[in-house]
Formats: sequence, C-alpha cells, structure tokens
Amino acid sequence: MPPINWLAQLGNTMNSLEQLGVAFRRRLSPMRLVGKIVIFGTLFSIMFFFLHATDITRSVIRDDLEDLGGIPWLYSAVCLIFSILAGFVIQHEWDQWNDFMEAIKGEVSSLRSLWLWSQHVPDHGTKLREAMKQYLTVTIQDEWRPGALGESEAAGRALAVVQEEASTLFQHSELRMTTVGIIGDLLRFREHRLHSGQRRMPRILKATVGFADGLVIVLSLFIGVKHLWLDYLFTLSIALLAYVVYLVIDDLDQPLRPGIWHMISKPYEHLLAQLQSAG
Repeated sequence: MPPINWLAQLGNTMNSLEQLGVAFRRRLSPMRLVGKIVIFGTLFSIMFFFLHATDITRSVIRDDLEDLGGIPWLYSAVCLIFSILAGFVIQHEWDQWNDFMEAIKGEVSSLRSLWLWSQHVPDHGTKLREAMKQYLTVTIQDEWRPGALGESEAAGRALAVVQEEASTLFQHSELRMTTVGIIGDLLRFREHRLHSGQRRMPRILKATVGFADGLVIVLSLFIGVKHLWLDYLFTLSIALLAYVVYLVIDDLDQPLRPGIWHMISKPYEHLLAQLQSAG
C-alpha cells in the first residue's frame, strides 16, 4: 500500500479515536464534579484531623483555638470579600457564556433558514445543501475538537463555498434580500462564536480569585469550635463551597475545554443529521 494511503488511514484512525475520547469525556462530565469533590474532601479531612491530632495549630498560634476573641469576625470579613469578588466574576463569566450560546444558536438558525429557503429553488438547492454539509462537518471536526484555537482554514473555505452557492439565489428577486440577510447573520454569528470561544479572564484576576479561595480554605482550619465534629462539619462545608466556586469560575472561563460542564457541538451535529436525512 502506498505511504500516502497509510498516512491517510493513520489520520482517520486518530480522528476517530479523538472523537471517541470526546464522547467518552461527555459521558463522564456529570461525574467529574462528584469525583473532584470527593478527592478534595478526603484530602481536606486528612489535613483537618492531622492538625487536630498533632495539635500543630495550637503550637503555632500559641493560644487556645477555641478562645481566639475576634478572629472569627476577621475570618468572616475575608469570606465576605471573597464572596463579593467571586460573585462579580461568576456573573461576568456567565454573561459571556450566554453570549457564546446565543452565537451558537444564531449560527445554526441561520444555516437552517438558508436550507429552508433553498428548497424554493430546487435547481440550485442541492449544491447549497452539499456545501452546508461540508461546512458543518469541517466545523465540528476542526473548531469543536478539544484544544481548538480560533478559526479553521478548512471551515473558512467551506463557508466561502456556502456563500458562493447561496449567491445563486440572488438571481431570484423574491429571495434576494432574504438570502443577503441570512448570509449576513451567519457571518456575524460565526465571528461572535469564534471570538467568544477564545475570550479569557485576565490572568491577574484569575490569580486573585485563586489566592482568595486558598485563603478561605486554609484559614478555615484555624477557626476553633469546642465540639470536634461540629468544627469538622462547618470547616469542611466552607472549604468545599470555596473549592466548588473556583471550579465553576475555571470551567466558565474555558467553555470549549472538556470539564465538569462545557460547550458541545450537538446543535451542529443535529442540523447535519437533518441535512443528511433530507438527501
């Protein structure tokens, strides 16, 4: 077999394995949060009981942890500052997440509208549908795979073919303005999707949130309660809550990275399946 065919087969195999890995990660995504919480809770519990068993905190502070005066109030101030910072960051990241979703819905809706209008011109509609299938296929493979960065050249070329085939509809006066509007919406939503997918939180802000989160978790170990199990229950609850808040921020900042939750290409796959079933 010629070497080129071997390379082609190897490339197809790697793509299949990558798609299988993406599907596998999607099935595991709901369990990622539980797994991370269990691991963190276990490590934190070990640290908590180790500190209490060895009495390290008492030797470091050189005072009774159960009688620290106004320390709990100072810790409450730290938690309040962290909650305000995290609240603003999550709201901002959630707005960007919603913008990303709207861009995806808009792009898919524009493609579906273009497909429906092309059925009014059977002579040219077939070529347009084939161009749209190619665009959706390349977009799913190149721009929605893990680690994808920005616009794919192949998807850009496929989109150019879609525009070229759609231009044939301009010849029909009753579809001219409609088609121009749909193509304009398609380009706008696509650019918005690419831009939203690459938008990231400033590093200094993310580092600040991580530092504040670490302070809340570590300082919770130095808030003494007379009853050991009540101390453990509330300390673990505070630490878990702070940890989950950071996980939420980290995932919202990376919408395409496989994580606890992330964007998937299901709307594009659904439209591609509709086009393929339509023939």
